[in-house]
Amino acid sequence: MTKASVSTSTKESSDTLLEPFTFAGQKDTKDFGLAWSAPFPGALHATNTKTIPEAIATIQALATTGNLRTLAKHHAGALLIRGLPIKTPHDYSAVAHALGLQPHTEVGRPPLRTVLAPNVKTANEGPPELPIWPHNEYGWSTINPAWLTFCALRVPGQGGATPITSGIYIAHRIGEVKPRFLEELRRLGAKYTYRYTAEVLVSNTGNSIRGAYGEHVTDEDDEETFRRKVEAEVRRHSEQFQWHEDGSLSVTHVVPAIRIHNPTGLAVFFGNITSAWGRSRHHGATRPPFRGDDGSYHPPPQFGDGSPMDVDDLDTLLDIAEEGAVNVEWEEGDLVFLDNYAVQHSRQPWVGERQVLAALWDDDEEERIGDFPEGSELLRNAPRVPVREPNAN
Repeated sequence: MTKASVSTSTKESSDTLLEPFTFAGQKDTKDFGLAWSAPFPGALHATNTKTIPEAIATIQALATTGNLRTLAKHHAGALLIRGLPIKTPHDYSAVAHALGLQPHTEVGRPPLRTVLAPNVKTANEGPPELPIWPHNEYGWSTINPAWLTFCALRVPGQGGATPITSGIYIAHRIGEVKPRFLEELRRLGAKYTYRYTAEVLVSNTGNSIRGAYGEHVTDEDDEETFRRKVEAEVRRHSEQFQWHEDGSLSVTHVVPAIRIHNPTGLAVFFGNITSAWGRSRHHGATRPPFRGDDGSYHPPPQFGDGSPMDVDDLDTLLDIAEEGAVNVEWEEGDLVFLDNYAVQHSRQPWVGERQVLAALWDDDEEERIGDFPEGSELLRNAPRVPVREPNAN
């Protein structure tokens, strides 16, 4: 990567530039099974960018020149942009919208989030002492964002890094050490069950029914109306759901686990098997009824046909995802840009005050994910009705 390849000069801001830099822990894309060698993630430093209008011009020019997607592919789906003068959620929203992407509307939401600015939310409101294990955003659903951005506004004194792992690397490596498991994942896909509580629940993955599917619910709704509205939202991405006697709701999804990353044409591990297993194991929820020590439900992942996954295979998969990760050690104003179909992310515990915000994006320019025949068959009758904001962007 040369300076010329990331220059974002414009008539209005001719001195704006993104300069590449390196940092400890970066991986080499050649080791992921890609045909070229480049650092993962790509790292760029914004120079002469002192104001938010200058930051917007920098990001906007990067997006409109076509360099954004090219750089993302070259660096296996991950870019870190450092040196931006982002201080507030609204600063972040303005800069991130300069990417020119379509804001993504979530359908079903296991973690708690709070909207702080247009398309900007808290990344997760779970307890800081608990980790979040590697996953693709909404990898358990038929409705997923194409891109993610994260931004650090406050950095803790200890911990709080965001590890990122190439899903292309995970598929490549699991094929080397557990080829039978890779074949099973490709053939059978994965089955996820999320159980949402009737009451408000504070957990890294727990959420209430209303928090996950209550977009149109009001305080005046009676029980019948409440359930009807919730079920309409659930049916956007699943026809498999069950109400329980305690008022909780289980929603089940069967989706591919090994997919095709269209920009590279390579097999990619995509989903939340690693995070589901990490949670289940951590919270002691590996046996029915799968309710953990935090009060939330954490059933372990299954193959798409409902058969169990081997514990040793799951441990190996999680080890690969964690050992292959690069830690993003946040600095204030950092912006991370991730191809959600190529990169998993996680979170380390921290001590102190940490504010890392998230924004989820769709991509109307290209279809970034494809499927092998087995995956296409799994999705053949699966509902997929995303929400599109009419005036977004």
